[in-house]
Amino acid sequence: MTDKSLGRFYVLAQEFWSQLPPSARFRPLEDARAFSRHKELMRGWVGQVVQGFYDTLFGHPATRAIFREGERPARERTLRDWYLRTVEGPFNGQYFAWQTLVGLVHVRRGVTNAMMAAMWNWVVDTVSRLAREHLSQEEAQALADAWRRLGFTVMALISEGYLHAYLEALAHAEGVEVGVFLQRAQEEAARLLASLSPG
Repeated sequence: MTDKSLGRFYVLAQEFWSQLPPSARFRPLEDARAFSRHKELMRGWVGQVVQGFYDTLFGHPATRAIFREGERPARERTLRDWYLRTVEGPFNGQYFAWQTLVGLVHVRRGVTNAMMAAMWNWVVDTVSRLAREHLSQEEAQALADAWRRLGFTVMALISEGYLHAYLEALAHAEGVEVGVFLQRAQEEAARLLASLSPG
């Protein structure tokens, strides 16, 4: 994917990134250093991560239903490419724009944010376990923490990208601007909340 095709997602990623308190998001310097120190080791985990990820998805009816017959090898290649790019770095604007684009892809494929968050948890748990098996306690903890912060950051970008794509698609279907549609959604949410309040 080129920088040009990701242009609008650069803007969205920057907007969503700015909403995340710095102490609660991925740290591009410190966390990237933890990845860099262990990238050779983590490259060796790609097979376990990809196999386990898709065994988990295909082993659960709700997530299995997302896939078309015979597409698992192509999806595994996509995950392999993502994992190796993540391990290799850099964590730059292109990387986070790409993660934001995933929200749009998930709307198209019917992948829910609940599914996405659960599988990010699976990835973080898996790489944290592998880190504990291969590294000193201190280094394993540093790498696990970096993956955890990356996971929460990317989950935020994907879920916001998902919401933005969903609202934009609905707004276009209704023939209104996204801002107008969002205002209507907020007003309807207020009405629904009021209806839940006791008499």
